[in-house]
Amino acid sequence: MIELSSEPYVLKPRTTPLTEADFRLHLNINWCRGVLFNVVAQKNAIAVVEYDALLWSDDAIMFIEYKDSTAAYKDLTSRRIQQMNSFAKNIARGLGYKSFVFIVVVKGLEERTSKGGVEVMPLFLLGNYEPQFTSSITELEYLNKIMAKYAREGKEDFVKDLEKLKKIFEMEQS
Repeated sequence: MIELSSEPYVLKPRTTPLTEADFRLHLNINWCRGVLFNVVAQKNAIAVVEYDALLWSDDAIMFIEYKDSTAAYKDLTSRRIQQMNSFAKNIARGLGYKSFVFIVVVKGLEERTSKGGVEVMPLFLLGNYEPQFTSSITELEYLNKIMAKYAREGKEDFVKDLEKLKKIFEMEQS
């Protein structure tokens, strides 16, 4: 049994529900180097979140929550989705990934939507899904917001200085 440690989390496999067969058939794994299905993230030996799949490349990781019906999806609250996204970001950062994405996939959903600030997509679109990763590094995320703010205000010299600072942060992360 494989276990991954991402302080303060430990990722462990759990049993695979039979209802996830369709999900696995539709999953696009062309872009990634590895996949783990049905992972429980434990903190202090207590399960805090479960992901139906983790897919990773050299510098990015994708977390997926799968719901086998729209009814099961409706039972998933926005708050819980936000928590799962936050845990995914922390786990990604702890494992050393610069970028991450968390999505919810729903069997029977008709079109893409968003819930709790997270992309929710129908199962039939999963096969062609190209992940849109975001930074797992909070400081870089904040720096991007500051740069956008000052660019809107026309303070280009200041934005250039911030871009230099961003490049320094990125090089240190390599």
